[in-house]
Amino acid sequence: MDSSDFAEHAIDAAQPPGGPHSTIYHVHIDGSEVAVHEQHPTGEALLALVGKKPCAFELIAEFRHHENDVIEPRETVALGDHSVKRFITARKEIVTIYIEGNPYSIERGRRSVAEILEKVGKTPDAYALLEEKDGPPLPLPANQPVDIQGCEVFHVQVQSGGSS
Repeated sequence: MDSSDFAEHAIDAAQPPGGPHSTIYHVHIDGSEVAVHEQHPTGEALLALVGKKPCAFELIAEFRHHENDVIEPRETVALGDHSVKRFITARKEIVTIYIEGNPYSIERGRRSVAEILEKVGKTPDAYALLEEKDGPPLPLPANQPVDIQGCEVFHVQVQSGGSS
């Protein structure tokens, strides 16, 4: 095997998970080499090794015979198969966002608050869209676009009443 092989086999002397003689698979994803301790990881698990999620990225296996295949998040990959050369990731055009905990598909890019609320049958006249990032959900201005990259988490709230 040469250093460009997808799955190089090595025995880890430090007793990795799975026992004292487990095989570690050295997998190449987007030009980085990562160690995998199981022979049949899922696409989602491989994406996680390079800090990516299936709601925004897809995993593509590159084969030695110049073929490519998209690996679905729950699909397993046989790392002992030497016909696979390496993996690459690609941004999805249709990504998944979450509204009130439920997944919805939407095109990546700048989207209006109304377009996002429409996914749950609501309008900005009656409902506010809140985005959850690094803290509590914050309301988004209805007149400004929302940059959708995939995996965003939103909440819907009834608009507060007018003036008193």
